Amino acid sequence: MIKLGLTGPTGAGKSTVARLLEQNGIPLVDADAIARTVTEKGSPVLSALADTFGKDILFPDGSLDRRALAAVAFSSKENTEKLNAVSHPAILARIRRALADATGDAVVLDAPLLFETGLDALCDHTVAIVADEAVRLARITARDGISEEAAKKRMAVQPDTAFYAAHADILLYNNGDRSPAMLASDLLAQIGRWRT
Repeated sequence: MIKLGLTGPTGAGKSTVARLLEQNGIPLVDADAIARTVTEKGSPVLSALADTFGKDILFPDGSLDRRALAAVAFSSKENTEKLNAVSHPAILARIRRALADATGDAVVLDAPLLFETGLDALCDHTVAIVADEAVRLARITARDGISEEAAKKRMAVQPDTAFYAAHADILLYNNGDRSPAMLASDLLAQIGRWRT
């Protein structure tokens, strides 16, 4: 089985490409979806996050207010590191289990922090989807309904394109000149070549 690690900064379109690969029959392990499950109401991880960042990250019913958490967790590199220290052990354990349980000829791991968490070691090949800062900024503000200032804060705590170029086996630009469907098609063809 080919294990493909797919990563990239926020707003680059990584998750769109991952969903298109899934629609074409490649099983998907979504690190963000797993992260949502480990922070469900009443979970030990959510309790630890509230202890770390304060009860303001919770809705009155005790569930996670993701926007409030994002606002504080991505406000500085130190806070982002705190978020990762609290949540990553549980997330990584579930990702490893999902990869082990996957069936078929290939599986895609969609992980924003693929290299930073060492998950690339579980993958046969890695691909980073990147885009110019202005393109990403426009996508993030439209997608998340946040200000440019808030979007820039999120972007500032993430690696730049040079980081992904230095670490990924393949670097794909998603600035809008080629559709995500075309990028996914290229990746499907590449997966086919890796299989042979």
